[in-house]
Amino acid sequence: MNLFIFYVGGNAGKSNIEVHDIQFVAAEKPQDAWPALREAWFGDADKIHVDGYARITWADGHRISLSAEPATGSKKLFFVNAGAYHPSTLAELHAFDLFVAENVKEAKAKGLANLLPGADHQHKDNLKDVDDCLLLEKVGDLYIHLTPDANGEPFRPEWQGYQPIGS
Repeated sequence: MNLFIFYVGGNAGKSNIEVHDIQFVAAEKPQDAWPALREAWFGDADKIHVDGYARITWADGHRISLSAEPATGSKKLFFVNAGAYHPSTLAELHAFDLFVAENVKEAKAKGLANLLPGADHQHKDNLKDVDDCLLLEKVGDLYIHLTPDANGEPFRPEWQGYQPIGS
């Protein structure tokens, strides 16, 4: 079983532009996650699509695995989505990543130190403790485990494009 991060998009009600979301799903292969992604989507059911996904195996000095047993360590996996502004664009800029920390304060500090360096009015949006804010303490029947490993690589898009998955 693999832990995937999905970047999904679509329309939502009276939105004038496409909106996006991040979802985490445990699945053997990406296509097995389509039902969970449709269920979590807040927008128009027929407009949801996948813009990209990645398999998460390592983050911030830790190997990530899934297990039937609960994790016991003090370190947790956090999803941090930072936002900022730049004078050349009206749109808010966003960047996100996964960080391992013992608490929200530490995760926020790591996120702000690493995401959107040099951007104006940097602020935090949607700080998420992946274990409980996104209900990933238990993903399906599996728990997220962290093992120190200095030699891993951050997730990179495994696929990007436009894959409609609407009902």
